[in-house]
Amino acid sequence: MFHNFFGKKKTNKKEAKGNADLPNIRVISNDGRTFTVPVLKNSIGIGRGKDNDIVLTDQTVSRNHARITETDEGHLLTDLGSFNGTKVNEMSIQSTLLKHHDRIKLGLVKLLFLTKAETTPPLAETLVLITEDGDEKKHQQILESRPEGESHHDTQALLVTLEPQSTLDEAKLPLPSKKEGQNAYLNKELSSLERSNKVLFVLYEISRQLHSIHDFHELLNKIMGLIFMVIDADFGFVILTGDKAKDELTPVVVKTKDGTPGAEGKIQASRTIINKVIHDKVALLSSDALDDSRLDQAKSVVIQKIRSAMCVPLWKKDEIIGVIQLDSVRFDNPFNQDDLELLKAIGSQMSMIIEQASLNEKIREEERMRSRLERFHSPQIIETILEGGQETKDYFLEPKDVTATIVFTDINEFTRLAEHLPPPETTILLNQYFSRMTDIVFKYDGTLDKFMGDGLMAVFGAPMARKDDPIRAIQAAREMREELALMMENEVEDRKFSIRIGINTGRVVAGNIGSPKRLDYTVIGDPVNIASRLESMAEHNQILIGEETYRFVKEKFHIKEVGPKKIRGKSEEIMVYEVI
Repeated sequence: MFHNFFGKKKTNKKEAKGNADLPNIRVISNDGRTFTVPVLKNSIGIGRGKDNDIVLTDQTVSRNHARITETDEGHLLTDLGSFNGTKVNEMSIQSTLLKHHDRIKLGLVKLLFLTKAETTPPLAETLVLITEDGDEKKHQQILESRPEGESHHDTQALLVTLEPQSTLDEAKLPLPSKKEGQNAYLNKELSSLERSNKVLFVLYEISRQLHSIHDFHELLNKIMGLIFMVIDADFGFVILTGDKAKDELTPVVVKTKDGTPGAEGKIQASRTIINKVIHDKVALLSSDALDDSRLDQAKSVVIQKIRSAMCVPLWKKDEIIGVIQLDSVRFDNPFNQDDLELLKAIGSQMSMIIEQASLNEKIREEERMRSRLERFHSPQIIETILEGGQETKDYFLEPKDVTATIVFTDINEFTRLAEHLPPPETTILLNQYFSRMTDIVFKYDGTLDKFMGDGLMAVFGAPMARKDDPIRAIQAAREMREELALMMENEVEDRKFSIRIGINTGRVVAGNIGSPKRLDYTVIGDPVNIASRLESMAEHNQILIGEETYRFVKEKFHIKEVGPKKIRGKSEEIMVYEVI
């Protein structure tokens, strides 16, 4: 989900310092993958587009999402009008100076801003994948593995292990007594029961944690902790696959028995084992990895002095998305088939957890998006935006030149009304009025641009354009007038009021517009100014429209020509029409 492109760098003071003294950005994707990127330029763009310096391919990130710029005061993070917004330490921001260890969130992707090296990097970053060369096919038994629920094989078919090597002549061993046979049977049953209890315990805890922990990375760490509770391992890790063409493997969780990566601060893992599981679709168990002829080329097995290893695939439908591996370095603690079966069961559950956790986070983000959008857009527009993917979201929010119809409404003599009413009553009356007017705007698929005191601005044609935008704008305006009349029927005289409405159509710039500290979706341009002037020119409950709107709707409504009018800000008069 991540690439970084820095291109050619100009010679500057940063190059002389070296990467160790530069700020770093640690990227933590929605699926837990972690990458650390040095800030090598004075200004870096972050987003989904390939022209960014840090490219995040997560679909919740906008094409040009944010920018970090070095200033005299420090590094300034600015949101570039992204659809899902930018947060720093859980607070939505438009622009802010970053401090060491600030937590940044772009869509569902998390970043950590580091101005100095951390003495104890995350354990996942201590895992080093070693690539071994050579022929690894000696004495191999390759058995196909399938996603859980689709396999018709016995679970032993997933097992790849060494043939046991007996040092005794079994034919000369004395036959067990009846009592010994019963004890052996009882021990076997107890062992099976113990294993079943472990499976149930882990699966129950995993299910419980899924609903209580929302952070994906924390959830995987909890699951790995549960695995260590039921399987005695010295260290283990979860690795997810990336770009298959590039054979990318990304550690997302690393755990050790004592919580430390070892004396040298690094854990070395073998691509030999991982690639075998991924490419051959097998679960691998080696009871003595140092003597396993299949792993002759695995340097990390020797370096880590691994005595026993097991690795199982993580499935997403019919695709392997990663592996979970456990290793033991103790001679007296080899893994067995029961351990492998238990790890397989947990791995199957973990695969579902990875998919479910990612889905849950996307659902939560969509709910937050929907909540923001519902304030300004109709349900139909919201559904189109949310169902259209990130490209659609980016398209809707990026400033662009469009033809739109703008509607302004305002309450006549609102100052007089406010003088006669207590502030609480004025607020209640305004809220009732705006609530009804907003419902009408949304009914005709308009966008609520803003409230301005006692006024309202709506747009038809942005972010979604239709051929009948001017018609729907006038339909909405007429219904507003009718709804206000119904509202005023039951009001006492000193609470009654009328409204003015101005409508105009033309080319405007629509999108997220404003300052780095505050961006709002709006439209700007001369047609907007004319609509506002028409509204101020209108009389009680009158709807005035401009010439462009008239050309679109003259055959649809009863319209009367008002005549040419001089309006503020225009050197020439404009034709004005009234909707009867």
